[in-house]
Amino acid sequence: MSLAETTRVPLQQKSVPRPALSRLERAERFWGWVMILPLLIGLTVFYLVPFLQNIFYSFTDLNQFMRWSTLSVDNYVNLFEDDDFYTAAGNTLFYVVVCVPISLSLSLLLAIGLNQNIRGKAVLRTLLFLPAVTMPAAVAMVWQWLFNKDFGLINQAIGLLGISPVAWLSDPDVVRISVSIIIIWSSLALKIIILLAGLQSIPRQLYEAADIDGISTLRRFFCITLPMMVPTLFFVSVMSFIEILQIFDVVFLMFDRALVESDVMTVTNLFYKYAFYLQEKGYASAITVVLFAVTLLITLIQMMIGKRLKVS
Repeated sequence: MSLAETTRVPLQQKSVPRPALSRLERAERFWGWVMILPLLIGLTVFYLVPFLQNIFYSFTDLNQFMRWSTLSVDNYVNLFEDDDFYTAAGNTLFYVVVCVPISLSLSLLLAIGLNQNIRGKAVLRTLLFLPAVTMPAAVAMVWQWLFNKDFGLINQAIGLLGISPVAWLSDPDVVRISVSIIIIWSSLALKIIILLAGLQSIPRQLYEAADIDGISTLRRFFCITLPMMVPTLFFVSVMSFIEILQIFDVVFLMFDRALVESDVMTVTNLFYKYAFYLQEKGYASAITVVLFAVTLLITLIQMMIGKRLKVS
């Protein structure tokens, strides 16, 4: 056998036994588990167990007394034949399609603005972050006043332009736009902070090199800022989808029950209706399971797209 042929023969790798852990390594591993044990117990008791219970209850006829007698898939069959479910799903989809791209674009523009050397930058950052720490009830009260048809500031402002007052909180053709405005406003704060952190992590040397080459500001944005911000934008978009799919408090606090159950109803509002008004808790559990499945599917799709963007 020639030398070239012998080099083609793969060498047999011997399995090397794993070395035994030392006393110090065993102690570190033990205390590591001890440190995270309270968190694991909390996650199991307050998240994992209720989650599994909810899936089980979605196959039962659980009532207001937490009793069930039958085990079947009737809840899911009835759910996909329920007109209210399709109404709620359509409204939720409307909020996702409208609010996610607008809030993401505005957050990125505001973050870029706050990343510049402007006067009063710290004050502006504080003011823009206030919605994130404001109670939903307070937000609802302020926007109810702003959207008031008779003396609200928004109608007063558009009245100066000769536009007649708009029934922001009662007109079925306008109420979904009102909800979208509130969702976009209230979701900007946290997104701006995250995007601002992403912008500040971009190496300044890239912009200095672009200045030397005489690259315009717009081209710098598309050639440097946007590609470098892809991971952060991806994270913020996933967070936005999940947040809007679970929107509840704005709709519940802002509008009358008749509108909440028709024109502005979301999937979470539908769950609340069946769980606490109609006391059909098994059916309500099925609604949350479907919402979880949709959220998981969208998140997985976004993760696949994000991985392809990173590879490219």
